[in-house]
Amino acid sequence: MLRTFLHCSLMAASLLALACGSSAPRASAADGPAVGANATAALVGGPAGQIRVGGKYWARTNLRIVGGKQIDHESWMTGDLVPMGTGMTVMETAKDDTRWRVKLDDGRESWILIGYGAGFKDQYQEIQKFLAPQDPKAGFDAGAGEVADGVKFGRPVAGMTRAQVLAACGFPPSLPDPATSDQWRYPQLGAGWRTHGWFRGYNRHNVSIEFAGDKVQRVLGYELE
Repeated sequence: MLRTFLHCSLMAASLLALACGSSAPRASAADGPAVGANATAALVGGPAGQIRVGGKYWARTNLRIVGGKQIDHESWMTGDLVPMGTGMTVMETAKDDTRWRVKLDDGRESWILIGYGAGFKDQYQEIQKFLAPQDPKAGFDAGAGEVADGVKFGRPVAGMTRAQVLAACGFPPSLPDPATSDQWRYPQLGAGWRTHGWFRGYNRHNVSIEFAGDKVQRVLGYELE
């Protein structure tokens, strides 16, 4: 009996040491049952599909790292540009899978913050707006001249199609169906000052993009960085 007890104790100690020493990411519901494709995400960058921890993906649109550490659902027009098609790996999730840590191919790491509430689908659908299972630039028409420059550098300009604005700026926040809305708004940090909010000390304002059919008619409130 003593031998059996010692054997079981050793096994338990070994299992505990293995668990404590493991570097595997926390299990995520994103790795559970299949998640349907987000049709809105597929407006640019090709087909959408389930995003899993440990998988290799590409930035579906231009993204912005704001505050030096995160990419969030507000699709800021200000911040460090992560170009459309940038490769990255999903490392882990947190906060009920509303936070996704990614490691870019250049070695940088950032958290993608998923929006929730009115105007958003569930987090497994929303993450598909940020990440694509294939290079989104394949077959994408970036246009020419000023439009192509706008897509490359993340600047909205008149004459862009809806897909080109999405590629340049990401998905407009809190807008359930950008395919049918003729006015999109994005937040941008200006040169002024303010005394409250997440970006304390900076002026936040909305950039308005107005469409006539599939083309941008005018852009209001955009400031060159």
